[in-house]
Parts: sequence; structure tokens; C-alpha cells
Amino acid sequence: MKNNEMILLVRGARQRDPQCQLALIERFRPLMLSMIRRYVYETDVLDDYLSEAAIVLLNSVETFNEELGVPFSGYLKKELFYYFVNVAKVHQNFCSLDSATGDDDSFSLLDTLCDAADIEGDYLRAEDLSALQRYLPQLRERQRWIIEEHYAKNRSFREIAASIGVSANSLVKLHRRAIADLRTFFGLDLVN
Repeated sequence: MKNNEMILLVRGARQRDPQCQLALIERFRPLMLSMIRRYVYETDVLDDYLSEAAIVLLNSVETFNEELGVPFSGYLKKELFYYFVNVAKVHQNFCSLDSATGDDDSFSLLDTLCDAADIEGDYLRAEDLSALQRYLPQLRERQRWIIEEHYAKNRSFREIAASIGVSANSLVKLHRRAIADLRTFFGLDLVN
């Protein structure tokens, strides 16, 4: 919809023209539904919240100031956002993880939660480590040494440089070359 048509509909709705009001409600129905789905989790009362969103739209028509240069759609989106965020705050269900699960008080909700396991992430990390262990021996001895010192022993370049009597900058360059070689081995031709 062009901005001029929108302005005409807003002006008509402000004059209480029912056709303009209904046209605005229908044009912004997808935005209103999107906001409801995003911030309100009670799907069984969708029609009620849609009616409330229509009321917010009609109130926004009254408070909209077109002289500010803000498009009505942006203004309405902000108004709907604040309205439904406040609705979500009011309807939050607070539940303590320390509360009892049933008749006996021996178990809490926290006891029923399973450990958060990232199976896919663990698998990918294990594969990456396995590949790294295959490619690490292919590096030159000094490159392999700097990787092991920096990552396995968690030492800074300054600390390593001070222990062997060289500049930290030379170790940084050695590290960069080692990382570049590892990326080549992994098939990642990346810059840096």
C-alpha cells in the first residue's frame, strides 16, 4: 500500500469512518497476529487478543501525528509491541524450581529436569579434535610446538617468548602461519 493511501485511511479512521477503520484493521491483521503469536502464549483466546489489537490500532489512529514523518505502520508496530509485552508480563506464570512435584515433598521440579546435553555439538567437537590430531603432526615442529604451548598449556605469547628469549611478535607470526597451514589441511582457505 502506498503511503498516501495509508494516510488517507488513517485520516478517515480518525474521522470515525467505519469503512476506513475496517480497512485499516484488515490491512494490519497480519501484523497484529504476528505480535500476538510472538508475545502471548494463550492460543485459545486468539480472537480476544485480536480484538484488543484492533482497539490498540484505533487508539493509535487517534494518537498518530503524521507531521513527525513517521510512517503509520512503524508507529502501530511500536504501539502493538508495547501493548503485548505488557500483556505478556501480566500473564507470566511464575514457578519455582524448588517447588514440590506432587504429593510427596521428596522431589522438586529441579530434580525432574534432565541435564542439558548438546549431542550434536559434542559430536562435532569430537570430530574436529580428531581431525586436528590427524593434521597437527603434519605441521612443522616449531608450528606444532607453538600450538601446543598456546592452546594445550594455555600460555600467552609473551610468557612463551620470555621463557625462550625471543620476541612475542615472532611467535605471533609463527602461530599465524601454523593456523593458516591447519586451515589449508582442513580445506578452509580463509583469510586471517
